Amino acid sequence: MANASFDPGGYFEFDLARGAVRARGGERVLVLAGDVLAPLVSAAVGNGDLTAVRKMGRQLGEAVLQELNAPMDQPMEAVLGHAAAVLSIFGWGRLEMERWGDALVAALEDLPALDEDHLGVAALLGGLLSSLGGTEVACVPVGRDGRFMVVDPSVAQQIWKWARGGDGVATIVSRLAPENA
Repeated sequence: MANASFDPGGYFEFDLARGAVRARGGERVLVLAGDVLAPLVSAAVGNGDLTAVRKMGRQLGEAVLQELNAPMDQPMEAVLGHAAAVLSIFGWGRLEMERWGDALVAALEDLPALDEDHLGVAALLGGLLSSLGGTEVACVPVGRDGRFMVVDPSVAQQIWKWARGGDGVATIVSRLAPENA
C-alpha cells in the first residue's frame, strides 16, 4: 500500500545543537532501537495496559490527517496509503489492508518483534485506525503472520479467543457471518 505522493525526505528534522529530532508536524520524536522498545511493550502487555502504545498509534494517525489536504474528502486508499508510509518511516513495517468478505484485515510485513502475541502492534494499529476513521476500533492478531482483524471493540475478546484457539482469518470471518448469508 505504498503512497506515491508521500515524500519521506525531510520528514524528520535533526537539530544536533539541541539534541532533538522532530517530525514534520513539529512533535519531538525519540529514536529507539527495537530491542530497547520491546521490553517496554512486553511489560505493558504483561500489565494489561497498552494505553501508551495505542496513544502512539493515535498520534501517528493524527499526523497522517494533518498532512493530508481535506483528509475526509480523500479516497480511503489515499489515506491508508499515507498511513502506511508513515508507519514505514517510523519502522513499524509495511502495511497492507485486505478485504475478507465483510471483514477488514490489516497485514503488516516486517513488523517489529515487541511481544510474542503482537499485542503491542495490535494496540498501535487500533489507535492509528481509530484516529483515521473517527470511530473506535480494535485490531486483533489473527495468526502469526502479521495479520490483524479490524473489529468493533465489543467483539475483540471473542475474536482473540478464536485466534488463540487456532482459527485463521477465513474461519473467523465465517463465524462472524450472519446465519442467513
